[in-house]
Amino acid sequence: MTQSSDRISCPKCQASNFANSAVCWQCGQPLSGPDAQTASNQPVGPTPPPPPTPSFEPARPTYAAKPQNYLVWSILTTLFCCLPAGIVSIVYAAQVDSRYASGDYAAALDASNKARTWAWVSFGVGLAVSLIYGVFAFLAVVIGNMK
Repeated sequence: MTQSSDRISCPKCQASNFANSAVCWQCGQPLSGPDAQTASNQPVGPTPPPPPTPSFEPARPTYAAKPQNYLVWSILTTLFCCLPAGIVSIVYAAQVDSRYASGDYAAALDASNKARTWAWVSFGVGLAVSLIYGVFAFLAVVIGNMK
């Protein structure tokens, strides 16, 4: 067997191996040397695959329940109270579900709060207009009966 400074040749296939190799990389023949005794006791064959590397999935944030969208309330205040403010309320109410589904919880909560606020504005404007109308109607009846 021919040895160089850091290589040895296999006696069977003459392949060049590192000096600290226990078996030939090409044919699997045990090589002589200090490591050959320990290598002959070990089984020669394919090495087991390395353990799988852990895959880290990004943590999905957990949110509270979906915010209320106030859509029914928005529609009712649009029909019975104040049309312009009710339409704004409906627009915000429609955005709640889509924003929550896309994972933007803060925007869904903001849209829910705005839908509720505009539904209250619509209700308040409708109530104020109805009260003013009622007062004028009452005054018209009272003044009409005085003549």
